[in-house]
Amino acid sequence: MQLFAFVKRKEGMSREDFLTYWHTQHGPMIRETPGLGGLTTGYVQYPSAPQDQSGWDGVAVQDFASWDDFIAMISGPDGEMMRQDEANFLDSSSIKVVFTEGKVVMIDPENPTAAP
Repeated sequence: MQLFAFVKRKEGMSREDFLTYWHTQHGPMIRETPGLGGLTTGYVQYPSAPQDQSGWDGVAVQDFASWDDFIAMISGPDGEMMRQDEANFLDSSSIKVVFTEGKVVMIDPENPTAAP
């Protein structure tokens, strides 16, 4: 299962400060906290391109072995710590999340002309 979280920085925070905090504080906290990173099989931060006009500052993608692992991550005390940290740099009221299972590859970099 994958989680895609579209995120915006909190009001009054510069893009540079947002990205620095996200990359050097929040991400490492998730990676190094067993109740967070230990339940996540992958975590990638995608900052929006400077020319992007969507209004989003980035997209976080997290992989989980199961829905239960995701629920365990957000339900425990480490999940509460994560939410408290998000208040330092995110506009939590604007976060949009999409959960996915599986994928359909339309262009495979290993074989770009193959049909799905």
